[in-house]
Amino acid sequence: MRNSLLYSSCCCLCLALCAAAPKDSAKAPAASVPAAAAQAKAARPPAVSTGPAAEVDRLADQLKSSNLGKRAHAAYKLGEMRSGAKTAVLEIANLLTDSNPVVRGYAADALAKIGPDAANGIPALANALSDPSDYVRGYAANALGHIGFEAREAVPELIKSLRDRHPTVRGYAANALGDIGAAIRETLPPLYRELHHTDPKVRIRAAQKMGELESRTKMIVGALSVAMKDRNPKVRSCAVMSLGKTGAGAKSAVPALSGALKDSDRWVRTYAAEALIKIDRDGR
Repeated sequence: MRNSLLYSSCCCLCLALCAAAPKDSAKAPAASVPAAAAQAKAARPPAVSTGPAAEVDRLADQLKSSNLGKRAHAAYKLGEMRSGAKTAVLEIANLLTDSNPVVRGYAADALAKIGPDAANGIPALANALSDPSDYVRGYAANALGHIGFEAREAVPELIKSLRDRHPTVRGYAANALGDIGAAIRETLPPLYRELHHTDPKVRIRAAQKMGELESRTKMIVGALSVAMKDRNPKVRSCAVMSLGKTGAGAKSAVPALSGALKDSDRWVRTYAAEALIKIDRDGR
């Protein structure tokens, strides 16, 4: 279900530097070492900022271009830099309100590629789940899944997306909920240890955090259980796979998963069996 935007782009930058020594330099009067050094320094061209950071800054500036092709290209290139473009997350997120849906799609896909480092873009991505464009909504959901644990606050919006009019968006939302659920499950073991900490304040914070995460997990599992009844088999497959990702936290969905073993779609049946095995293994 995780399709990527495949846009071809080409950018080439060439820089040529040349210097010629005076032909009669041998006849020039000798200069002191400090004076020669000073002259050489003055003759040097001004330093040019290069490297990944400079490239991120350059592309971030292009995100504000009046040319939609440049904006889209800059978002694409920043996405290809993965976590190296994390300093431009807010600028990329601003493109989620761009007037052009292609640019908005590039922006959402770029945030997905940046992954967990794109957490600052979560509010904009959550809003993009109601974008008029089907594929922008889908890529926004996909990005939230790639961000993982930090995107848990967007769970209510993702649950609404399970009722989206487009099946691909519903599939992306199911995948995202599964990824977030899996990330929550990975966070719980350290909190269990903190429940036995000698400092009562640490135990209180751990208990509060666990309560919040358990609540989010129940929301995710309940919503995915409903999505297993979707009329589209691909959406049902995504919902079943996502419950498997959630592991032991999806124990309450075992009856629904057992029923899915008789689904008319063979992939739903296969993924249901795998999910049941995973839930049982993680619960031991």
